[in-house]
Amino acid sequence: MINRIGFFWKTLTAIVLFFCFTGASGQNGFDNSSRALYIYDLVAKYVNFGSGFTDSSNFKIGMMLGDYELLYELGNLVKTRPRIQDKPVQISGYKRLESLTHTQVLYVNKSSGFDLQKIRDKISGQQTLLVTEGYEFRESMINFIVINGVPRYEINEDYIKKEGMSVPQTLLFTAVKTKEDWEKLFQVTDADLQVQKETVRQQQVEIELQKAEILRQKALLDSLDKEITLKEKTLLEKQKVLNTQMAQINRQQGEITMQKQTIVIQQQEVQVQKDTLIRQKAKIDLQISMMDQQLIKIGEQEDRIKIQLATLEKQKLILWFVIFALALVSFLGYYIYRSYKIKKEANIRLEEKNRTISMQKDEIEQQRDLAAAQRDQIAYQKKHITDSIMYAKRIQTALIPSLELFSDKLEHFVLYKPLAIVSGDFYWVSKLENKQVIIVADCTGHGVPGAFMSMLGVTLLNEIVNNKHILMPDQIIENLRQGVIKSLNQVAEEDSIKDGMDISVCVVDFNKNTLWWAGANNPLYLVRGNELVHYRADKMPASIHYRMQPFTLHEIELQKGDAFYVFSDGFSDQFGGPNQKKFMSHQLKETLVTLAGSTMLHQAEKLSGIFEEWRGDSPQVDDVTFIGVRY
Repeated sequence: MINRIGFFWKTLTAIVLFFCFTGASGQNGFDNSSRALYIYDLVAKYVNFGSGFTDSSNFKIGMMLGDYELLYELGNLVKTRPRIQDKPVQISGYKRLESLTHTQVLYVNKSSGFDLQKIRDKISGQQTLLVTEGYEFRESMINFIVINGVPRYEINEDYIKKEGMSVPQTLLFTAVKTKEDWEKLFQVTDADLQVQKETVRQQQVEIELQKAEILRQKALLDSLDKEITLKEKTLLEKQKVLNTQMAQINRQQGEITMQKQTIVIQQQEVQVQKDTLIRQKAKIDLQISMMDQQLIKIGEQEDRIKIQLATLEKQKLILWFVIFALALVSFLGYYIYRSYKIKKEANIRLEEKNRTISMQKDEIEQQRDLAAAQRDQIAYQKKHITDSIMYAKRIQTALIPSLELFSDKLEHFVLYKPLAIVSGDFYWVSKLENKQVIIVADCTGHGVPGAFMSMLGVTLLNEIVNNKHILMPDQIIENLRQGVIKSLNQVAEEDSIKDGMDISVCVVDFNKNTLWWAGANNPLYLVRGNELVHYRADKMPASIHYRMQPFTLHEIELQKGDAFYVFSDGFSDQFGGPNQKKFMSHQLKETLVTLAGSTMLHQAEKLSGIFEEWRGDSPQVDDVTFIGVRY
């Protein structure tokens, strides 16, 4: 019972998906957009390609070329949905049957004139799903047909199984068996088609809400950037105050050390004076004892005073000596008392300085803790901002066109060195009407602001070239300038006139062997043989400017082997070398002429090495984008 319910829902999903496709293509049969959707979503996703498919590194979709527009539509689908059945998708076109290689899906249109039987013989046994259009019933595995103006398909299950593959019952259920089946099925699913249209409308509303959220996130990033700058400035000021206080503490500690040394010296002098005083006191005690003995003798020998006058005079001299000794002891006592007072005052000053140092130490520790807390907060905010910028980088990378859109007729290289995680430079390529469009642009600023400008530029170029089919370089830049002015609401009297981009636009016309070029502040270099021709750009950006003249269109006749280069100013403005000067444009010209005989891949490697060697230990000053093409 559960298997039946699952089969029912799978079948219903396939029917809804089928009618979404048919509703998108209208009632006038297949167009290239609906063909691409049938091949990409309805066929490639649901078919089981057998045991050998698991060993394949890519999911390859090939087509025998008759209409290049279908190849372009498939390429657009790969940009937005790069994987099928968990494998990266690769799109290939083949002009001749002899150049055909193994693919998982091969599309052939009867109008392209290929012999279907020869193709079947070529892919036999390779587990390749053959998808055709316009052929008779059951001549291929899956055949696109039109019934009553409505695109449908029929499936040859026997042929598919013979090649070791299988299709789910959901696809067999929706496949055409008779025209009557289609008319009956269309009546049943008409209501479901209306529901899917309403779902598409709701998704468009959600996309608009997401655009508004992106603008809000940009404003938040700008606010956080200003806040971090302010906090860094405050932290630097506090660091300067802390350094001043540490120097003052070190100076005070030196003074305290000198005072301690002085006190030690004074203590040593006092000790010496104490020892001297003890010795003198002992002598005085001895002399006093002698005086007492003499006084006794004087009392006993009063009758012999006259006889002992000489002895008395001698005793007077001794008395004067004792008086002098007592005076000397008094002077020494006063000197010891004065030294003690000086020492006490020095100790009081030392205690006051110790208290001051202790208070300053506590204050410094508080400031250190505050600085550590602010540092942690800044680190958290920096991580949050870095994560947001990395997400912006993924968005920017997804928007830039794939280099696979370069024509096989052009040998080329792309040197791309962003200054920060995201870049204000971008490149853009496309191929329409046998013409190759190559663009390099340098937006105002770099980092997050420059990245937003580059995303705006890529979006406008997709609209101008791919949707409006404007292919003249001067008109591309003019439409881009009007788009930037309108998107940023620029007015000549306001400061916003500085926001814009410098751009160089090349269009190679393979039919006429002609290069059409126009530039806004970004030049073009053409190397022919050993000579370099410098085509100068108009001195105005692709935005509002005091000079709003039309851009100059240059027509250049290309010869086989000619090489031309478009680039931003990040390479020539880089500081470095032995004298820390800019690389400059004249040195860049000499370098390109020297490398003229090398392959474009080798030129890219040499230019990257020259840039890094010139920069050395100096920081990169700007985003670098450099594209070289050989005709």
